[in-house]
Amino acid sequence: MESARPNRRRKIATVLLVGCLALGAVAGLSQGMTSCAGPDKEADAPKARPLTAVEAGRLAAVRLHNYEDQRATLSGVVAGKDSDGRPKDVRFAGWIDWRRSLLYVRTAERKGMPGLLIQAMPGIIAIRAEDKPSATAEPPAEPPAGNWRVRPLGLPVPEKPDPLDGLVAVLLQLAAPKADNPELLRDLQTQWLRGDSVDGTRVDVLLGPAIVPTQPIAPSPTVNASPSASPSVSSSIGIGGVGATKKPGLNPAAVKSPAKAASGTPTPSGSPTPDPRSLVAHGGPVSYWVDGTARVRRMEALLADDVRARVDFDRTRRPELTAIAAFGGDVINPRKVTAAEAKALSVMRTRTEAARGGHFTVNLPLPPARMIFVDGWLDWRGGVAYALAHDLDDADRNVLVHAGRTSVSMRASTDKQPPLPAPRGKWERRSWNDLGVRVPATELDVLLHEALSVGLPGRDDPKTLAKSAYRLRLDELNGRPVAVFEIHTAADAASPPGTALMRYWVDPTGVVRRLEIRTRLGFAQLDIDFSKRLPALPSRV
Repeated sequence: MESARPNRRRKIATVLLVGCLALGAVAGLSQGMTSCAGPDKEADAPKARPLTAVEAGRLAAVRLHNYEDQRATLSGVVAGKDSDGRPKDVRFAGWIDWRRSLLYVRTAERKGMPGLLIQAMPGIIAIRAEDKPSATAEPPAEPPAGNWRVRPLGLPVPEKPDPLDGLVAVLLQLAAPKADNPELLRDLQTQWLRGDSVDGTRVDVLLGPAIVPTQPIAPSPTVNASPSASPSVSSSIGIGGVGATKKPGLNPAAVKSPAKAASGTPTPSGSPTPDPRSLVAHGGPVSYWVDGTARVRRMEALLADDVRARVDFDRTRRPELTAIAAFGGDVINPRKVTAAEAKALSVMRTRTEAARGGHFTVNLPLPPARMIFVDGWLDWRGGVAYALAHDLDDADRNVLVHAGRTSVSMRASTDKQPPLPAPRGKWERRSWNDLGVRVPATELDVLLHEALSVGLPGRDDPKTLAKSAYRLRLDELNGRPVAVFEIHTAADAASPPGTALMRYWVDPTGVVRRLEIRTRLGFAQLDIDFSKRLPALPSRV
């Protein structure tokens, strides 16, 4: 787990730097965000100063305490302006689970329009429009199924990234299993801004980085590290950066450079190089309201030009969160299967084949933000899957899919459902043996191949399954109890429990009811409905 942490931090940094966080001017944010609370008393405010050792120690313990507390209720506002320059605020409320790196919030309705439900994990975000207005500020405890759109954090939508993505990224990384190094924080241009109170609790407002350094910072001879490079002390926060690395799916044109946010020498591309000790070089400055127990009660951020955010944390209410299907669903607790479970799994294919088949659907999110819905039929005894794949954003990309024992074929289609009999001609055929070798295999290819394989006749070896299979959790699917398993193949040999490519949802009779595949954007599900009569499917096309 420790070896994977630097990679995760680099991914977070890329999201923050590339995704959406353009530092315009940081000055004046604190005044702008707090003006609604009462008269401006900036003239009477104490002068900002560098952090003391005690204050740095409290800031260094913030992420550890979030990890230890695991969950919190949060509420906040993203304040910006519309195209006409009028104020445009988006309020939200919900919960965060720092241990699982899962965020779940609901945005408030505006002008009679229902709000949005949002779930996010590191690197990805899912959004769903509510079916009707809600009577509560927070999202429903059980997320509704279907109609979630999944995309990478920081993806331009449509021309530039959503500033909210940067806030989400900061919130998700605001936890760690051990305290940060306070001396590394003091090496940065961190500051004590002022004393304040939140819900009657005294706090200190500390200006710190969005991403805490883990290694000593080497000074750069080409950068002016003078104190004038620090953000205005009257600022609340900004999150942003420069010199971002290009990442697939992210539009480099959407990246803006800070406007006089840090001194530095221009790079060949014309972007300034930030002072390595500046907060801009570490994701950007963030204001943290930290209490005497080193717990953050509030944070503020400047997400982009004229887009500000405030988030309040409440640790008195810490409900369990349920992830949507695209994020893997409920919590898993992987363990090796018992001898009885291994024996039951050994006849899973035989029991599934005996069920013959039925109607199946697939929900498959694809980068950058596409959603594919597959609707068709699966016949295990005939070894055939026949379906129509709908591209929910572009019907011109709809295709018929026919998968058999030796190959998979596709054909452009304008049909609303898979026609029977199947049309002739214009099919493009690919051998299963060629996929992943001579031609790339798509996630739908892999899922359909496994769907056919799970109904092959014969039994597996219980002793082998006892070594390679794990029970992840007990669950429920359409009112029926199921157990969720994964079976590690040679390709999963180096993967820890709970991270295999495929998951199998098996009912008490040993029949597979759902297959899940791990994708570039979470999970895709293939669900099988045995209640509908199976028609005669084309054996070949």
